[in-house]
Amino acid sequence: MASVHSTSSRPALLQATHLTRKDPLSDHVLLYPASCIIRHGDRVVLSGASGSGKSVFMRTLALLDKPDSGELALRGRTVSQSDSSRYRAQVAYIRQRPVLLHASVEGNLTFPFGLAVNRDKKYDRQKIERFLQAIDRPSSFLDKASGALSGGEMQLVCLLRVLQLDPCLLLLDEPTSALDEATAQLVEKLIDHWMTVNRHETATLWISHDEQQKARVGERIWLMENGHLSTDDSEGAHA
Repeated sequence: MASVHSTSSRPALLQATHLTRKDPLSDHVLLYPASCIIRHGDRVVLSGASGSGKSVFMRTLALLDKPDSGELALRGRTVSQSDSSRYRAQVAYIRQRPVLLHASVEGNLTFPFGLAVNRDKKYDRQKIERFLQAIDRPSSFLDKASGALSGGEMQLVCLLRVLQLDPCLLLLDEPTSALDEATAQLVEKLIDHWMTVNRHETATLWISHDEQQKARVGERIWLMENGHLSTDDSEGAHA
């Protein structure tokens, strides 16, 4: 595992300061004030028991659920509510259960380019084929119907759909928990390829309960316990 000293010299990619979240119905605290820094090139694993608040934190960090208090800064710039769509295009959340359109693989990959937030981007088939080569998939894979895909293939397509848009941070909420080990390692391989082609300027935050996977994908380990986040960064939110 990388030490704090080896990572602290890298610039901050995403900084969270005192993020909190309550259940909107019961007012029960789901996330106590959480502060962290994710730096360029970081590979962070978020560990903790089921129900400890890992997904709550991840979804709050992704702005899929609005924090009740606290602040986020992406590349040094504070994120406002009006920035949320652009922010989510850069800080991408990958869920456990993939959701695809009833279309071909390529149809699923071209769909995001019709959204307003991606209007300045264009679908690049060659870029996708390079990703496919990294996981030993032929270009004919793009012609497969989504209904004919295995669960693992569906997750790979969801990942490709996100990676092609050049996010800077992946928030991975147990994306391989329902997959066999061979397919899970294909997902890991695809993400590692993405990190490499971006010269490790991107980063990952990964929730996993698999100890072997944690060792493969993580260089930093954070812990969530009963809604309380502990990180390995002694400099905290003031770095």
